[in-house]
Amino acid sequence: MALSNAERQRRYRQKLKVRASPEGVADQVRAAVERAIHALWAFHQRPGPGGTDWAEIDGCQTLAQYRSELERSPGNLVQAVRAFLPDFAGLTPEEARAIAVVIDLSDALRIAPPRHHAARISSAAHPAADWAPAADRI
Repeated sequence: MALSNAERQRRYRQKLKVRASPEGVADQVRAAVERAIHALWAFHQRPGPGGTDWAEIDGCQTLAQYRSELERSPGNLVQAVRAFLPDFAGLTPEEARAIAVVIDLSDALRIAPPRHHAARISSAAHPAADWAPAADRI
């Protein structure tokens, strides 16, 4: 049965309330981390330095192995995303945004001042028009 317009609007308002509530923050962070892991894996599948496969460098042949490597130590994910600073070289705009969100979250948890990653991303590879402020991404 198709939903009425009123029912769709009600559900949409419910989703907005959940996203705006403090209780929804952890789920949003998990989703942001998941997007970053997939961005890291997409980069991992491209040729590494000198055309060498990253899998030959780090031994991770599957996403599950790569995720396990990131989970092995609490700092591994943050270290992996920070490796793309300052210019997010080699990433697509979508991948750069996903990784920048995790960097922003890490900075917030460390009570560090916010960074403005958009200024650091090469405008040729990552158009500024595609970039959203940090507050809009979470």
